[in-house]
Amino acid sequence: MRTRLIVAAAAIFVIAGALFWFGPFRRSRINVLFICVDTLRHDHLGYAGHDLPVSPNIDALAARGLIFTNAYSQAGWTLPAMATLFTGLYPSATGATGLLLSLKGDLPTVAGILLSEGYDTRGFVSNLVLTPSHGLNNGFRKFDFSVLQAGPPHKTSTAERISDLAIDDLDRLEEPFFMWVHYFDPHFEYLEHDEWNEFGDEPVGRYDQEIAFTDHHIGRLLDALSERGMLKRTTVIFTSDHGEEFGEHGGKFHDTSYQEVMRVPLVFAGPGIASGSTDVFAQQIDMLPTVLSMLGVDALPEGLPGRDLLSGTYESSPVFMERDHPPAYHQRAIVDGDLKLVAIAPADTNLIRRAARGTYSKVQNVAAGTFLYDLSDDPGETRNMYTEGDERAERMIALLASFMEVETAESDSVCIDEATLEKLKALGYLQ
Repeated sequence: MRTRLIVAAAAIFVIAGALFWFGPFRRSRINVLFICVDTLRHDHLGYAGHDLPVSPNIDALAARGLIFTNAYSQAGWTLPAMATLFTGLYPSATGATGLLLSLKGDLPTVAGILLSEGYDTRGFVSNLVLTPSHGLNNGFRKFDFSVLQAGPPHKTSTAERISDLAIDDLDRLEEPFFMWVHYFDPHFEYLEHDEWNEFGDEPVGRYDQEIAFTDHHIGRLLDALSERGMLKRTTVIFTSDHGEEFGEHGGKFHDTSYQEVMRVPLVFAGPGIASGSTDVFAQQIDMLPTVLSMLGVDALPEGLPGRDLLSGTYESSPVFMERDHPPAYHQRAIVDGDLKLVAIAPADTNLIRRAARGTYSKVQNVAAGTFLYDLSDDPGETRNMYTEGDERAERMIALLASFMEVETAESDSVCIDEATLEKLKALGYLQ
Protein backbone atom coordinates (compact mmCIF):
# COMPACT_ATOMS: atom_id res chain seq x y z
CA MET A 1 0.00 0.00 0.00
CA ARG A 2 2.82 2.39 0.89
CA THR A 3 4.53 1.68 -2.46
CA ARG A 4 1.30 2.41 -4.32
CA LEU A 5 0.92 5.71 -2.48
CA ILE A 6 4.48 6.69 -3.38
CA VAL A 7 3.92 5.82 -7.03
CA ALA A 8 0.62 7.73 -7.07
CA ALA A 9 2.23 10.77 -5.49
CA ALA A 10 5.05 10.64 -8.02
CA ALA A 11 2.54 10.40 -10.86
CA ILE A 12 0.64 13.42 -9.54
CA PHE A 13 3.91 15.34 -9.29
CA VAL A 14 4.82 14.48 -12.88
CA ILE A 15 1.35 15.44 -14.17
CA ALA A 16 1.43 18.70 -12.23
CA GLY A 17 4.86 19.46 -13.66
CA ALA A 18 3.68 18.70 -17.16
CA LEU A 19 0.69 20.98 -16.73
CA PHE A 20 2.97 23.72 -15.48
CA TRP A 21 5.42 23.45 -18.36
CA PHE A 22 3.06 22.57 -21.19
CA GLY A 23 -0.34 23.87 -20.03
CA PRO A 24 -1.88 27.32 -20.26
CA PHE A 25 0.38 28.77 -17.56
CA ARG A 26 3.66 27.49 -19.00
CA ARG A 27 6.43 29.87 -17.90
CA SER A 28 8.71 29.13 -20.84
CA ARG A 29 6.50 31.00 -23.29
CA ILE A 30 7.98 34.08 -24.88
CA ASN A 31 6.70 37.56 -24.16
CA VAL A 32 5.21 39.94 -26.71
CA LEU A 33 5.80 43.68 -26.86
CA PHE A 34 3.39 45.16 -29.40
CA ILE A 35 4.47 48.67 -30.40
CA CYS A 36 2.13 50.72 -32.57
CA VAL A 37 2.98 54.26 -33.66
CA ASP A 38 -0.05 56.30 -34.70
CA THR A 39 -0.09 57.85 -38.19
CA LEU A 40 3.33 56.49 -39.17
CA ARG A 41 4.02 56.17 -42.89
CA HIS A 42 6.06 53.16 -43.93
CA ASP A 43 8.30 55.29 -46.18
CA HIS A 44 9.34 57.72 -43.42
CA LEU A 45 11.59 55.19 -41.71
CA GLY A 46 15.27 54.70 -42.43
CA TYR A 47 15.08 50.95 -43.04
CA ALA A 48 12.37 51.62 -45.68
CA GLY A 49 14.54 54.11 -47.55
CA HIS A 50 13.83 57.47 -45.91
CA ASP A 51 16.81 59.77 -46.45
CA LEU A 52 16.69 61.43 -43.01
CA PRO A 53 18.01 59.80 -39.81
CA VAL A 54 14.66 59.84 -38.01
CA SER A 55 14.49 56.24 -36.78
CA PRO A 56 17.80 54.72 -35.58
CA ASN A 57 16.18 52.57 -32.89
CA ILE A 58 13.40 51.28 -35.12
CA ASP A 59 15.97 50.64 -37.84
CA ALA A 60 18.11 48.61 -35.44
CA LEU A 61 15.05 46.57 -34.47
CA ALA A 62 14.25 45.98 -38.15
CA ALA A 63 17.85 44.92 -38.85
CA ARG A 64 17.48 41.97 -36.49
CA GLY A 65 13.90 41.18 -37.45
CA LEU A 66 11.67 40.16 -40.32
CA ILE A 67 10.45 43.15 -42.33
CA PHE A 68 7.19 43.04 -44.25
CA THR A 69 7.58 45.53 -47.09
CA ASN A 70 3.96 45.22 -48.29
CA ALA A 71 1.94 45.63 -45.10
CA TYR A 72 -1.48 47.25 -45.24
CA SER A 73 -3.94 48.93 -42.92
CA GLN A 74 -7.43 47.52 -43.24
CA ALA A 75 -9.18 50.84 -42.59
CA GLY A 76 -6.84 53.82 -42.81
CA TRP A 77 -7.71 55.32 -39.43
CA THR A 78 -7.10 54.38 -35.83
CA LEU A 79 -10.22 52.90 -34.25
CA PRO A 80 -11.19 50.29 -36.87
CA ALA A 81 -7.54 49.53 -37.63
CA MET A 82 -6.79 48.67 -34.01
CA ALA A 83 -10.06 46.75 -33.69
CA THR A 84 -8.99 44.62 -36.66
CA LEU A 85 -5.48 44.10 -35.28
CA PHE A 86 -6.86 42.78 -32.01
CA THR A 87 -9.75 40.67 -33.31
CA GLY A 88 -8.51 39.43 -36.70
CA LEU A 89 -11.81 40.57 -38.23
CA TYR A 90 -12.47 43.07 -40.97
CA PRO A 91 -13.58 46.47 -39.60
CA SER A 92 -17.27 46.03 -40.49
CA ALA A 93 -17.35 42.82 -38.46
CA THR A 94 -15.92 44.49 -35.34
CA GLY A 95 -18.58 47.19 -35.02
CA ALA A 96 -15.89 49.85 -34.46
CA THR A 97 -16.33 51.77 -37.71
CA GLY A 98 -17.16 55.29 -36.52
CA LEU A 99 -16.22 57.79 -33.83
CA LEU A 100 -19.46 57.09 -31.98
CA LEU A 101 -19.21 53.30 -32.26
CA SER A 102 -17.25 50.79 -30.19
CA LEU A 103 -15.73 47.34 -30.52
CA LYS A 104 -18.31 44.64 -29.87
CA GLY A 105 -17.81 43.50 -26.30
CA ASP A 106 -18.38 39.81 -27.01
CA LEU A 107 -15.64 39.46 -29.61
CA PRO A 108 -12.49 37.49 -28.68
CA THR A 109 -9.36 39.67 -28.74
CA VAL A 110 -5.72 38.70 -28.75
CA ALA A 111 -5.35 40.23 -25.28
CA GLY A 112 -8.34 38.32 -23.92
CA ILE A 113 -7.20 35.03 -25.40
CA LEU A 114 -3.69 35.44 -24.00
CA LEU A 115 -5.04 36.49 -20.60
CA SER A 116 -6.96 33.20 -20.43
CA GLU A 117 -3.73 31.41 -21.37
CA GLY A 118 -1.87 32.84 -18.39
CA TYR A 119 -0.32 35.92 -19.94
CA ASP A 120 -0.05 39.19 -18.05
CA THR A 121 -1.76 41.60 -20.46
CA ARG A 122 -1.11 45.32 -20.20
CA GLY A 123 -1.90 48.28 -22.43
CA PHE A 124 -0.61 51.85 -22.53
CA VAL A 125 -2.36 54.15 -24.99
CA SER A 126 -2.44 57.83 -25.88
CA ASN A 127 -5.22 58.17 -28.46
CA LEU A 128 -8.71 59.40 -27.55
CA VAL A 129 -10.44 56.68 -29.58
CA LEU A 130 -8.58 53.85 -27.82
CA THR A 131 -10.06 54.35 -24.36
CA PRO A 132 -12.41 51.88 -22.61
CA SER A 133 -15.44 53.72 -23.98
CA HIS A 134 -14.52 52.33 -27.41
CA GLY A 135 -13.87 48.82 -26.07
CA LEU A 136 -10.16 48.54 -26.84
CA ASN A 137 -9.42 47.62 -23.22
CA ASN A 138 -11.11 44.21 -23.64
CA GLY A 139 -8.81 41.49 -22.33
CA PHE A 140 -6.23 43.69 -20.63
CA ARG A 141 -5.40 43.02 -17.00
CA LYS A 142 -4.12 46.61 -16.79
CA PHE A 143 -5.11 49.35 -19.22
CA ASP A 144 -3.54 52.80 -18.78
CA PHE A 145 -4.72 55.85 -20.75
CA SER A 146 -3.66 58.37 -18.12
CA VAL A 147 -1.47 60.37 -20.54
CA LEU A 148 -4.67 61.76 -22.05
CA GLN A 149 -4.91 63.88 -18.89
CA ALA A 150 -1.58 65.57 -19.67
CA GLY A 151 -3.18 68.19 -21.88
CA PRO A 152 -4.73 68.71 -25.32
CA PRO A 153 -3.52 65.74 -27.39
CA HIS A 154 -2.60 67.92 -30.39
CA LYS A 155 -0.47 70.19 -28.18
CA THR A 156 1.13 67.66 -25.84
CA SER A 157 4.08 65.35 -26.43
CA THR A 158 3.24 61.98 -24.94
CA ALA A 159 5.92 59.53 -26.19
CA GLU A 160 8.14 60.19 -23.18
CA ARG A 161 5.24 59.69 -20.75
CA ILE A 162 4.07 56.49 -22.47
CA SER A 163 7.58 55.01 -22.34
CA ASP A 164 7.95 56.08 -18.70
CA LEU A 165 4.72 54.27 -17.79
CA ALA A 166 5.67 51.11 -19.67
CA ILE A 167 9.23 51.06 -18.28
CA ASP A 168 7.98 51.61 -14.74
CA ASP A 169 5.65 48.64 -15.21
CA LEU A 170 8.39 46.24 -16.33
CA ASP A 171 9.39 45.45 -12.75
CA ARG A 172 5.81 44.48 -11.93
CA LEU A 173 5.17 42.37 -15.02
CA GLU A 174 4.73 38.65 -14.70
CA GLU A 175 6.16 36.60 -17.53
CA PRO A 176 4.93 35.64 -20.01
CA PHE A 177 3.35 38.98 -20.88
CA PHE A 178 1.61 40.76 -23.73
CA MET A 179 2.22 44.50 -23.57
CA TRP A 180 0.68 46.97 -26.02
CA VAL A 181 2.31 50.40 -26.20
CA HIS A 182 0.62 52.89 -28.52
CA TYR A 183 2.51 56.10 -29.35
CA PHE A 184 0.55 59.08 -30.65
CA ASP A 185 3.02 61.87 -31.44
CA PRO A 186 3.26 61.72 -35.28
CA HIS A 187 -0.48 62.43 -35.44
CA PHE A 188 -1.51 65.97 -36.37
CA GLU A 189 -0.73 68.53 -34.99
CA TYR A 190 3.00 68.05 -35.60
CA LEU A 191 5.05 69.61 -32.81
CA GLU A 192 8.62 70.88 -32.97
CA HIS A 193 11.47 69.20 -31.09
CA ASP A 194 14.68 71.19 -30.74
CA GLU A 195 16.93 68.14 -30.88
CA TRP A 196 15.68 67.29 -34.36
CA ASN A 197 14.83 70.73 -35.80
CA GLU A 198 17.30 70.18 -38.65
CA PHE A 199 14.54 68.21 -40.35
CA GLY A 200 12.74 71.47 -41.13
CA ASP A 201 9.79 73.54 -40.00
CA GLU A 202 7.34 72.66 -42.78
CA PRO A 203 4.57 70.20 -41.80
CA VAL A 204 6.42 67.21 -43.23
CA GLY A 205 9.61 68.32 -41.45
CA ARG A 206 7.84 68.59 -38.12
CA TYR A 207 6.25 65.19 -38.83
CA ASP A 208 9.78 63.77 -39.16
CA GLN A 209 10.72 65.50 -35.90
CA GLU A 210 7.79 63.75 -34.20
CA ILE A 211 8.93 60.40 -35.60
CA ALA A 212 12.47 60.98 -34.32
CA PHE A 213 11.16 61.98 -30.90
CA THR A 214 9.01 58.85 -30.73
CA ASP A 215 11.86 56.65 -31.96
CA HIS A 216 14.07 57.95 -29.16
CA HIS A 217 11.57 56.92 -26.51
CA ILE A 218 10.94 53.56 -28.16
CA GLY A 219 14.69 53.06 -27.85
CA ARG A 220 14.45 53.77 -24.11
CA LEU A 221 11.78 51.10 -23.73
CA LEU A 222 13.78 48.51 -25.68
CA ASP A 223 16.90 49.35 -23.67
CA ALA A 224 14.97 48.90 -20.42
CA LEU A 225 13.82 45.46 -21.53
CA SER A 226 17.38 44.54 -22.47
CA GLU A 227 18.82 45.78 -19.16
CA ARG A 228 16.41 43.51 -17.28
CA GLY A 229 17.34 40.52 -19.43
CA MET A 230 13.78 40.35 -20.78
CA LEU A 231 14.38 41.33 -24.40
CA LYS A 232 15.91 37.96 -25.27
CA ARG A 233 12.64 36.33 -24.20
CA THR A 234 10.45 38.87 -26.00
CA THR A 235 9.17 39.14 -29.54
CA VAL A 236 8.75 42.78 -30.51
CA ILE A 237 6.07 43.53 -33.08
CA PHE A 238 6.37 47.00 -34.56
CA THR A 239 3.70 48.55 -36.78
CA SER A 240 1.37 51.49 -37.36
CA ASP A 241 -2.39 51.84 -37.59
CA HIS A 242 -2.20 53.95 -40.79
CA GLY A 243 -0.10 56.51 -42.63
CA GLU A 244 -0.51 60.20 -43.47
CA GLU A 245 -0.96 62.49 -46.48
CA PHE A 246 1.20 65.48 -47.34
CA GLY A 247 -0.45 66.76 -50.48
CA GLU A 248 0.45 63.86 -52.76
CA HIS A 249 -3.16 63.81 -53.91
CA GLY A 250 -4.19 67.30 -52.91
CA GLY A 251 -5.07 66.60 -49.29
CA LYS A 252 -3.73 66.22 -45.79
CA PHE A 253 -4.40 64.02 -42.75
CA HIS A 254 -5.59 60.48 -43.61
CA ASP A 255 -9.04 60.58 -45.16
CA THR A 256 -8.36 58.55 -48.31
CA SER A 257 -7.45 55.06 -49.46
CA TYR A 258 -4.22 56.05 -51.23
CA GLN A 259 -1.00 54.17 -50.53
CA GLU A 260 0.45 56.91 -48.33
CA VAL A 261 -2.40 56.21 -45.92
CA MET A 262 -2.91 52.47 -46.32
CA ARG A 263 0.70 51.21 -46.40
CA VAL A 264 2.14 50.66 -42.93
CA PRO A 265 5.44 49.43 -41.47
CA LEU A 266 5.52 45.94 -39.97
CA VAL A 267 8.43 44.18 -38.27
CA PHE A 268 8.63 41.01 -36.16
CA ALA A 269 11.85 40.63 -34.13
CA GLY A 270 12.46 38.03 -31.46
CA PRO A 271 13.41 34.48 -30.54
CA GLY A 272 13.33 32.09 -33.48
CA ILE A 273 12.53 34.76 -36.08
CA ALA A 274 15.18 34.96 -38.79
CA SER A 275 16.15 38.44 -39.95
CA GLY A 276 15.38 39.51 -43.49
CA SER A 277 12.51 40.92 -45.50
CA THR A 278 9.58 39.65 -47.50
CA ASP A 279 7.30 41.29 -50.05
CA VAL A 280 4.28 39.05 -49.41
CA PHE A 281 1.16 41.03 -48.61
CA ALA A 282 0.59 41.40 -44.88
CA GLN A 283 -2.69 42.70 -43.50
CA GLN A 284 -3.97 43.73 -40.09
CA ILE A 285 -6.34 40.74 -40.15
CA ASP A 286 -3.20 38.57 -40.01
CA MET A 287 -2.00 39.85 -36.65
CA LEU A 288 -4.12 37.71 -34.31
CA PRO A 289 -3.54 34.36 -36.07
CA THR A 290 0.18 35.12 -36.38
CA VAL A 291 0.61 35.97 -32.70
CA LEU A 292 -1.33 32.94 -31.46
CA SER A 293 0.55 30.59 -33.76
CA MET A 294 3.90 32.12 -32.81
CA LEU A 295 3.12 31.55 -29.13
CA GLY A 296 1.80 28.03 -29.64
CA VAL A 297 -1.65 29.00 -28.38
CA ASP A 298 -4.29 26.69 -29.83
CA ALA A 299 -7.28 28.98 -29.27
CA LEU A 300 -7.84 30.57 -32.66
CA PRO A 301 -11.45 31.72 -33.10
CA GLU A 302 -13.22 30.05 -36.00
CA GLY A 303 -13.81 31.75 -39.32
CA LEU A 304 -11.07 34.37 -39.22
CA PRO A 305 -9.95 35.60 -42.65
CA GLY A 306 -6.28 36.17 -41.76
CA ARG A 307 -3.23 33.92 -42.01
CA ASP A 308 -0.09 33.14 -40.02
CA LEU A 309 2.55 35.47 -41.46
CA LEU A 310 5.41 33.47 -39.90
CA SER A 311 4.35 30.05 -41.21
CA GLY A 312 6.98 30.04 -43.93
CA THR A 313 4.39 28.97 -46.48
CA TYR A 314 2.41 32.20 -46.59
CA GLU A 315 1.57 33.44 -50.08
CA SER A 316 0.07 36.79 -50.97
CA SER A 317 -3.68 37.00 -51.15
CA PRO A 318 -5.79 40.02 -52.12
CA VAL A 319 -5.87 42.85 -49.62
CA PHE A 320 -9.32 44.26 -48.88
CA MET A 321 -9.73 47.67 -47.29
CA GLU A 322 -12.83 49.43 -46.07
CA ARG A 323 -13.44 52.79 -44.49
CA ASP A 324 -16.56 54.78 -43.63
CA HIS A 325 -14.73 57.75 -42.18
CA PRO A 326 -15.13 60.49 -43.21
CA PRO A 327 -18.77 59.44 -43.12
CA ALA A 328 -19.90 61.16 -46.34
CA TYR A 329 -18.41 58.28 -48.35
CA HIS A 330 -18.09 54.51 -48.35
CA GLN A 331 -14.55 53.71 -49.51
CA ARG A 332 -13.73 50.14 -50.49
CA ALA A 333 -10.47 48.99 -52.05
CA ILE A 334 -8.64 45.87 -53.16
CA VAL A 335 -4.97 45.29 -53.95
CA ASP A 336 -4.27 42.15 -55.94
CA GLY A 337 -0.75 41.78 -57.23
CA ASP A 338 0.27 45.03 -58.90
CA LEU A 339 -3.30 46.23 -59.38
CA LYS A 340 -5.31 48.34 -56.99
CA LEU A 341 -8.98 49.20 -57.40
CA VAL A 342 -10.80 51.74 -55.25
CA ALA A 343 -14.58 52.09 -55.32
CA ILE A 344 -16.02 55.17 -53.60
CA ALA A 345 -19.75 55.76 -53.17
CA PRO A 346 -21.60 58.60 -51.44
CA ALA A 347 -23.06 57.73 -48.06
CA ASP A 348 -26.32 58.93 -46.57
CA THR A 349 -25.17 61.14 -43.71
CA ASN A 350 -28.77 61.27 -42.48
CA LEU A 351 -28.07 57.82 -41.07
CA ILE A 352 -25.54 59.32 -38.68
CA ARG A 353 -26.87 59.81 -35.18
CA ARG A 354 -28.74 63.12 -35.03
CA ALA A 355 -26.50 64.55 -32.29
CA ALA A 356 -23.43 64.10 -34.52
CA ARG A 357 -24.81 65.24 -37.89
CA GLY A 358 -22.95 68.07 -39.53
CA THR A 359 -19.99 67.83 -37.18
CA TYR A 360 -17.59 65.77 -39.26
CA SER A 361 -14.65 67.46 -40.95
CA LYS A 362 -14.96 68.29 -44.63
CA VAL A 363 -13.02 66.08 -47.01
CA GLN A 364 -10.56 67.70 -49.39
CA ASN A 365 -9.74 64.94 -51.82
CA VAL A 366 -12.35 62.18 -51.79
CA ALA A 367 -14.77 61.88 -54.70
CA ALA A 368 -17.20 59.19 -55.76
CA GLY A 369 -16.05 56.93 -58.56
CA THR A 370 -14.06 53.85 -59.50
CA PHE A 371 -10.29 54.06 -59.72
CA LEU A 372 -7.85 51.47 -61.07
CA TYR A 373 -4.09 51.80 -60.65
CA ASP A 374 -1.10 49.73 -61.73
CA LEU A 375 1.20 50.10 -58.73
CA SER A 376 4.21 48.69 -60.59
CA ASP A 377 4.16 51.44 -63.24
CA ASP A 378 2.38 54.09 -61.19
CA PRO A 379 3.18 53.67 -57.47
CA GLY A 380 2.02 57.23 -56.83
CA GLU A 381 -1.50 56.43 -58.09
CA THR A 382 -1.58 59.35 -60.51
CA ARG A 383 -3.23 57.67 -63.53
CA ASN A 384 -6.72 56.18 -63.23
CA MET A 385 -6.90 53.36 -65.79
CA TYR A 386 -10.50 52.41 -65.11
CA THR A 387 -12.83 52.06 -68.08
CA GLU A 388 -16.10 50.16 -68.23
CA GLY A 389 -15.63 46.68 -69.59
CA ASP A 390 -11.93 46.49 -68.71
CA GLU A 391 -11.37 42.80 -67.90
CA ARG A 392 -8.89 43.55 -65.11
CA ALA A 393 -11.27 46.02 -63.50
CA GLU A 394 -14.25 43.69 -63.85
CA ARG A 395 -12.34 40.86 -62.16
CA MET A 396 -11.35 43.08 -59.26
CA ILE A 397 -14.84 44.54 -58.94
CA ALA A 398 -16.17 40.99 -58.66
CA LEU A 399 -13.63 40.19 -55.93
CA LEU A 400 -14.53 43.39 -54.11
CA ALA A 401 -18.24 42.63 -54.38
CA SER A 402 -17.63 39.20 -52.85
CA PHE A 403 -15.72 40.79 -49.99
CA MET A 404 -18.51 43.30 -49.34
CA GLU A 405 -20.85 40.41 -48.59
CA VAL A 406 -19.02 39.97 -45.27
CA GLU A 407 -21.48 40.11 -42.39
CA THR A 408 -21.64 43.52 -40.73
CA ALA A 409 -21.72 43.57 -36.94
CA GLU A 410 -24.31 45.40 -34.91
CA SER A 411 -22.50 48.38 -33.43
CA ASP A 412 -22.48 49.51 -29.82
CA SER A 413 -22.87 53.28 -29.40
CA VAL A 414 -20.38 55.46 -27.56
CA CYS A 415 -21.37 58.49 -25.53
CA ILE A 416 -18.74 61.21 -25.95
CA ASP A 417 -18.69 64.14 -23.53
CA GLU A 418 -18.24 67.75 -24.60
CA ALA A 419 -14.59 67.89 -23.50
CA THR A 420 -13.71 64.87 -25.65
CA LEU A 421 -15.65 66.29 -28.59
CA GLU A 422 -13.56 69.46 -28.38
CA LYS A 423 -10.36 67.40 -28.37
CA LEU A 424 -11.52 65.43 -31.43
CA LYS A 425 -12.23 68.72 -33.22
CA ALA A 426 -8.72 69.91 -32.43
CA LEU A 427 -7.30 66.74 -33.95
CA GLY A 428 -9.20 67.29 -37.21
CA TYR A 429 -11.71 64.46 -36.77
CA LEU A 430 -14.60 66.89 -36.31
CA GLN A 431 -15.30 70.49 -37.28
